[in-house]
Amino acid sequence: MASSAPDIVTLVEQIRADVDARRARGEATPEDIDALFDERLRTYIDAAKIDPRLGVRLRHESHDWNIDTDYHIRTNRSGVTGTLVRAAKTMVRPFVRLYTDHLLNRQAQINLVEWYFLQDSVRRTLHLELEVRRLQHEIELLKRSR
Repeated sequence: MASSAPDIVTLVEQIRADVDARRARGEATPEDIDALFDERLRTYIDAAKIDPRLGVRLRHESHDWNIDTDYHIRTNRSGVTGTLVRAAKTMVRPFVRLYTDHLLNRQAQINLVEWYFLQDSVRRTLHLELEVRRLQHEIELLKRSR
């Protein structure tokens, strides 16, 4: 008894043909939308002329791009002077944190909300543009069929 295994090459060609037909009708695949979304974000980030490394971090799913609310104690001075500066910073650290922690935490939350709002706005605009493109394609088809 011979088993009829699906012809993978034919299936892949059929899927590609279906995707090409959808694109020809002005419809975008989820992969197309993700690629266009990423390209649009990259364009906005480039236009803002920010550090390219930050742009890469912004497009990553983690939030390590946001404000670091920790108070790092460091100095460029060396020797005794550096040790004294670090000791002084260590002593005033609790007092500085009383005033800065709340502000930095609040700013980090605002940054996150704005980033999600921007992403949502870009995604919605992209979907609307794709819908307009699809409708324009349908209008052209209707004009030709008259």
